[in-house]
Amino acid sequence: MQNWYIKITEENRDELVKWWEDKVGKSDYGAPKINQYLMSENPEDDSYYWSQQDTDKYGLDWKQNYELITLEQFRKITQMKHPEKWYIVATEENFNELNAWRKTVAESCHNGFSIGNPLLSKHVGDNSYYYGASVDRLRSDSSYNDYQEITLEQFRQITSLKPMSETTAIQISRNLLNDYYEASTNSQKEYLSEHFKLNGWTTIGAIRGLYELACDGWKPTIKANHPDCFEPESKEFNFENYVAKNSKCILKANANELGLGYDFIQIRVDKYSDYYHKGFYLDGEYNWELVTDNKNIIVLVPTKK
Repeated sequence: MQNWYIKITEENRDELVKWWEDKVGKSDYGAPKINQYLMSENPEDDSYYWSQQDTDKYGLDWKQNYELITLEQFRKITQMKHPEKWYIVATEENFNELNAWRKTVAESCHNGFSIGNPLLSKHVGDNSYYYGASVDRLRSDSSYNDYQEITLEQFRQITSLKPMSETTAIQISRNLLNDYYEASTNSQKEYLSEHFKLNGWTTIGAIRGLYELACDGWKPTIKANHPDCFEPESKEFNFENYVAKNSKCILKANANELGLGYDFIQIRVDKYSDYYHKGFYLDGEYNWELVTDNKNIIVLVPTKK
């Protein structure tokens, strides 16, 4: 595939920008941003991505000659090679995932890995698989000059780590365990006593079970405290099943009564669109205006051309 492009998202940006940096190096354009498009080659310059400024200047004709690809296709096309020696800094968000892998390869006597420590492909002096100081110390340590920082996505690819199972062990803080216990009903206290140890050790499944038992007010708190224990929730809608069962014209039955064409608003079904099965198409036969009324409510207003 010679001409391709891929939309930059919050989830893939680190990986895409890494390829861009290897390709471009330092650039006056700056690194591409979320919602812009990384591409095999910008037809107008050597930036390797397309921005809104390009659209304003050159228009949208470039998409006709480029094919939209997935992240998997991008990886195959670019054949990105992962570094043999690498590190990734442990954060509150990724610690459980990183430590779960570390426990499968490290000696059992090394239990000091904590948030802020860099996880390593291999420690130069022992079998701990982590650096027991800050990432700044690591970067200034000559023993690790040839180690490269990787993203969480790269870590998953390198280690072939599968999502954590129900039985994966994790540890929460004693203070947090006390908070859960104090706020619990009698039946919830019994559950905590059965599935949580006093030092905070428990499992992914136990956290999920606690979530199911919790009242509506505590459910968001539990998810926020343990994001790695739950599948991420997409903010986008997927209307594919609705289209298959009904029609892309979501208000078809009422269109004539409204005095509009039956397809005046419909689900986007063009599979080459960025918003395929995610957004609504507004018929070009009308003028459309998105306004805020006097009660600060957003209103979509159609008018005749």
